[in-house]
Amino acid sequence: MFNKSFLKKNLTPFLEIYKNRPIKNNQSGMKIDHCFALFCFLNKIKPDYIIESGVWKGQTTWLIKRVLKKSKIFSIDIDLSNREVIYDDVKYLNKDISKYNWKKLNKNKTVIIFDDHVCFSKRLDFIKKNKFKHIIFDDNLPNHHISYYTPKMIYERQYLIKKEFIKYSNIYRLIKFVIRYFKNEFKGNIKLNFNYKFIKITYPENISEELNKKFLSIRKKIKIYYEFPPLKKFNYRNRFKKILKNFYEEIPKTYKVQKPIFNKNEIKFSRDLEQELNVQYSNICYINLN
Repeated sequence: MFNKSFLKKNLTPFLEIYKNRPIKNNQSGMKIDHCFALFCFLNKIKPDYIIESGVWKGQTTWLIKRVLKKSKIFSIDIDLSNREVIYDDVKYLNKDISKYNWKKLNKNKTVIIFDDHVCFSKRLDFIKKNKFKHIIFDDNLPNHHISYYTPKMIYERQYLIKKEFIKYSNIYRLIKFVIRYFKNEFKGNIKLNFNYKFIKITYPENISEELNKKFLSIRKKIKIYYEFPPLKKFNYRNRFKKILKNFYEEIPKTYKVQKPIFNKNEIKFSRDLEQELNVQYSNICYINLN
């Protein structure tokens, strides 16, 4: 979808915008890698309508408005109280995206940005029913790194294996799990690993025939599936340092990302931007459907 020369050329105009971002510490929201990806996607597609599912503090809304000044934006979040950036000409909605009627929008000129931490499998019927064509998915992590299905998993035919870590100090979660365990609420055999600080629970693969059919159907409709590369070499330890530190997980050999846009010594960012690199990179992707 993009070659390296195009991406390198577009970084300078992006940084001119990004240096004036209203929220300098956008923890839990998009940072430089994904903001640059969104900048490039929107400039390439140039939609008339953007549906943003997941608003958080409003930094993404700000970026969309800077890139596409005339596009109509629908910003959706079930909790809009976290917003620090608000616009009068943006349509804010506080119910799930599936609760609204989108029939009047030209689907060829509409982009949905999913950044709402909802399993992508739960969006398939909605996408099919409304005939959406252009989708950007933010938290597009592979198996073993997230608790729900992502486009990456579905496209690469991965079946979700859920993991849960419960510290012994978290009495509430521990009791809740034990009750469910002895009630046999889990389908299939779960695997338990006991550490001196926590229990690691690995849930079995479990996919229904109906869901498998939906995955097959969506894969057939995909014309373009493109994962945006990180700006610099992906640092797994930096990205997942919390889980590595707290739960001693091993670095998987199967975790792969696209080759970085810039080599190690090819570009130097300011200190604050260097600190943002890779911190929340999660294989952000663009999907174009038939």
